[in-house]
Amino acid sequence: MATKARTIKIADLSSVIDQAVQASAGRTLPGGTLIGRQIAASLAAKINPNDLARDITKQVKAAVPDATLTPKVIKDGKIIICGFIIKPQSPIG
Repeated sequence: MATKARTIKIADLSSVIDQAVQASAGRTLPGGTLIGRQIAASLAAKINPNDLARDITKQVKAAVPDATLTPKVIKDGKIIICGFIIKPQSPIG
């Protein structure tokens, strides 16, 4: 039997993360949600992680033009995360 991948809307993901932070820290903390891909450091020798993060951000921004996205690279030993931070929309009014 095939397994169907679960999906979650970015707004729902952000909400779940906010609830978890509030439960752990006892308050809401400002910030955004980091979204990206994990790559091995050995691949980073062939691909510039900063360029990859900018390209990912540019392509996602084209698909979601009203989102506030900032390219981001996080290096942790042999693992690198390339992607972007999506900042929450300010409430209107």
